Amino acid sequence: MITKKRTEELNKILGDNRSGSLEILLKLKKHFLKYSSDKEHLLNSVRNAEVKLKQFPAIRSFLKELKNELKKSNHIQLTKFLELSISEQEYLILNLFERHKSTLLKYQKITTISFSRTLNEIFKLCYKENPKLEIFVLESRPMYEGRNFVKELIKHRIKCHLTVDAMMNFAVQNSDCVIIGADQILMNGNVVNKIGSYPLALCAKAAKKPFYVLATKDKFINSNKFIPDNYPSQEICDFKNPYLRITNQYFEVIPKELITKTLI
Repeated sequence: MITKKRTEELNKILGDNRSGSLEILLKLKKHFLKYSSDKEHLLNSVRNAEVKLKQFPAIRSFLKELKNELKKSNHIQLTKFLELSISEQEYLILNLFERHKSTLLKYQKITTISFSRTLNEIFKLCYKENPKLEIFVLESRPMYEGRNFVKELIKHRIKCHLTVDAMMNFAVQNSDCVIIGADQILMNGNVVNKIGSYPLALCAKAAKKPFYVLATKDKFINSNKFIPDNYPSQEICDFKNPYLRITNQYFEVIPKELITKTLI
């Protein structure tokens, strides 16, 4: 019964299609900390996570470190490792804000897409210094992460505008800039993020609005290529016909030429 509960909790994290990669990583770390005394569960969890979350470089890097710790550390040492890793992740975002504060606070109205934990924390910090901040959030089909993002932001009284993805031009035209997160940063400077980010960058270019990518350094990968995975067609439409093909991809590449600056 205990093992089943732990497995169910892990599977919920591994199957999370709505949270950003850093949010998933934080959930993983807290799960591992909660069950740090169960080495067998942790080893199995790492193996499962390596398969199901392989597209996220920050998660891959952490899992590699954790595997090394599991080989050499006792329970007390492992607990300290996980606690430190969680606190360091929180510090990364605060440090990121301090480095780019002068740029971020120039803008009062910002458009974004999907749900990025990094942006969630950054926007909260921006709001403390600029109470007039407004965020235009695209709902981000097919999993509607943008809706969840808005729910988080309004908890902190940040004024939000939620629009369908097809209204991205409206959002950009009414914003001072566009800021997105990143799931991967390729060696050539291109960025991988939620589907819809590429046309959002094109809208920003057409409107002559700055387009920023805000991410931590652990999003870099040693590759210039990105091959998108395909996800269940039922998430878009459950209608079936031999003449119909449904393509459902969560991520796409934004060329560096469309990015004003990557803030890391």
